[in-house]
Amino acid sequence: MPILEVKSLQLGFGGLRVLQDVSFAVEERSITSLVGPNGAGKTSVFNIISRLLRPSHGEVWFEGRRIDGLRPDEVARRGIGRMFQDPRIFAGLTVLENALAGARLRAGLPWHAIMRDSHTRREWRAATERVSHTLDELGLGDRLGEPAESLSFAEQRFLSFARCLAGEPRLLLLDEPTVGLDARSIEWFIERMRHLVDAAGLTIVLVEHNMDVVLNISDRVHLLVQGEVVASGSTMEIKQHARMIEAYLGDRYVAADS
Repeated sequence: MPILEVKSLQLGFGGLRVLQDVSFAVEERSITSLVGPNGAGKTSVFNIISRLLRPSHGEVWFEGRRIDGLRPDEVARRGIGRMFQDPRIFAGLTVLENALAGARLRAGLPWHAIMRDSHTRREWRAATERVSHTLDELGLGDRLGEPAESLSFAEQRFLSFARCLAGEPRLLLLDEPTVGLDARSIEWFIERMRHLVDAAGLTIVLVEHNMDVVLNISDRVHLLVQGEVVASGSTMEIKQHARMIEAYLGDRYVAADS
């Protein structure tokens, strides 16, 4: 059974149709990419899955349970993490505090935050150690106490990624994660995403304009054009699809395999 199923999503604002009968499934421990021109509806799909938008029609199922009627915080608690296109850091908090904001801890509840019993303290120490290790892997280990707003844009994107992982999700929604990264950082990010899937057992759904990234890392690709899924397949299949070539690729990707 797929870990995520999107069924017949429709979304409209007045007379504008944003999504038209969008359906796809995501297999567990895989990387699925949503691609398409600007305005195709990719981020709207993410917003519906994470419950920031309510669809006009359709359903979203996660791990066999319908989630499109839940609140955003309930979706997050079910195990879906979201990394936005902009870093969305919390100004005034340190790098470590920003990352820890993504952790779903008993210590974050008012009563436990006040009492700080032994279990709560152990939980907080374990989360701090885990998140600090992630930040160190991202090259931010020596900047834990610095204000998050002092980081560069690329560093803030890594911080946003660490905050997403702090909640220990089983499914990651990553919206344009390589924007603002140099070639070396993109290569590292690709390796990290593959490791999260192959070694840690996570599932990733990716919105990405960098087709080199998409074709290098994806198990399955869905092309959205004007709110509709017009092509789906493996990277090999999608490279040969006429609509994909027309919308995105041109001849150079096809020629590489001929």
